[in-house]
Order: sequence, then structure tokens, then C-alpha cells
Amino acid sequence: MSAHFHHESHGNHPMSFIGFVSALGGFLSAALWLVHMASGNTGLALLFAMVTVAAFGLTVSIFFTIGHRYHHSPVLPDNTTDEKERYVRKYRG
Repeated sequence: MSAHFHHESHGNHPMSFIGFVSALGGFLSAALWLVHMASGNTGLALLFAMVTVAAFGLTVSIFFTIGHRYHHSPVLPDNTTDEKERYVRKYRG
């Protein structure tokens, strides 16, 4: 059995994953913010409000930087000429 390792790029910028996880964390902390605000825990509600704002701020800054500075879509992968040729050979050829 031959151990053949070949890395195929998926075309997404690596920071897109960090932005996605940050967005998920923002939604989670927003839910906890709402729960603690409704139950009257002012200190924890304030803490989770700050975490929510920080997480969404980080997500926006990552996606904005990837989109404008690096000219790369933070969500959709970029297809290079090599990837298109590999796709044609592998699936269409």
C-alpha cells in the first residue's frame, strides 16, 4: 500500500475559518447575553455583551481585510487556473 499524500488547496483564505469561528462565538455570546439580561444578572450580561461586540467586530475586521486588502473572497473560494485544469482532467476528462 502506497502512502500518497497530496494536498489540494480548497481556495479559501486561512483567516476565513477564524472569522467564521468568531462569528459563531458572537452568536453564542449573544444568546448568553440575552439569557443573563433576562434573568437579572447585570454583571454577566455586561460581560457577554462586550464579548459579543468583540467577536462580531473581529469577524467584520477579518472579512473586510481579506476582501479589500488581499482581494480574496472570505466566503467563496478562488479558483486558480491550475485548479480549473485539475478539475477538468479529474471530473470532465
